Amino acid sequence: MKNTYEKIIAAAVCVWNEDYSAPLKSIAKEAGISRMTLHRHFCGREAILLALAEDFVEKIVLILNQAEKDQDVPIQQMEYLVKNTHRLVEDYNFLFDLFEQKGRPEDLVERFKRFEDLFEAFFIKLKEQDIIKPEIEFRWANALFEGVMKSGFRMKQKGFDRDVNLAELIWGAYQSAIFTPEAIQQYGTDV
Repeated sequence: MKNTYEKIIAAAVCVWNEDYSAPLKSIAKEAGISRMTLHRHFCGREAILLALAEDFVEKIVLILNQAEKDQDVPIQQMEYLVKNTHRLVEDYNFLFDLFEQKGRPEDLVERFKRFEDLFEAFFIKLKEQDIIKPEIEFRWANALFEGVMKSGFRMKQKGFDRDVNLAELIWGAYQSAIFTPEAIQQYGTDV
């Protein structure tokens, strides 16, 4: 059985994916605990939000590490990262809208910086292998990464994901944007 902290985190994701403005009592109810118990673990909304952001970043870092560990082909490493990040984003979709709002906690940005630093190191390794288009710099690749994730999120929000495999569409768009055609052809991935 999950401990109370994990129950609260899972409940917050569930509740806030439906309605980020939902009160803390909704999270407590979803977690099957009292509001007092919730406050023993978190002092308020922002504390829960930062814990969720940390949880998200830990999971995306794990995906990146798994990609590098389990895949031998560089493009397949990126494919693993893109597709599995998309799946993770589906679980934490409220973070996208929140992240773009003015007045968001600055700590939220700092949490994501950890992933960006690791992603940059990963990207540089791929760039050194001459499989990334020469004009693509990390800032652009990172913005594209965020962009394709947001596009997938928006497609799902609007219900346009019923007849398509969003992970495949996202991957196709991303790979054709950053990898050289020669690298895509050499590694036999489909666009």
